[in-house]
Amino acid sequence: MRALAAGPTLEPPAESAHSGFSLLEVLVALAILGVALLLGMALVLENPRIVRRMDGERQAFRALESTMEAVRAGAIPLQTSKLDAFVTAVGTPAPKDLSIEMLVEPAGLPGLFEVTLSARYRVAQQRFVKRLRTMVWSPPAEG
Repeated sequence: MRALAAGPTLEPPAESAHSGFSLLEVLVALAILGVALLLGMALVLENPRIVRRMDGERQAFRALESTMEAVRAGAIPLQTSKLDAFVTAVGTPAPKDLSIEMLVEPAGLPGLFEVTLSARYRVAQQRFVKRLRTMVWSPPAEG
């Protein structure tokens, strides 16, 4: 008498008509890969434009900050004016058409003024405007 095995028996695998990938599955996978690569290329091609725009913005904010510090120090008169030709810092020069407009309005208290600086510049044929608003105290003129 033979003893029966308690575990699963080893049988040869059934022959299947579907082994591997079909042509349709391969085409769908290639299409998905192609779309992903195109999206990735769009990001890579956009990167230099983003860097130029961010660099122009950084230089404009440097010019705004240095102008505001010059106003607070008294080097630039506290009056509405338009300023041009900036040297902003070491590194990339400021955009060539960078201009800063300073609007000065009394704030209601003697010697206190509301100052709005607007930087206008162009990067890659696109115009940008950045603004900085603050209060500046200047001692009233003694009369």
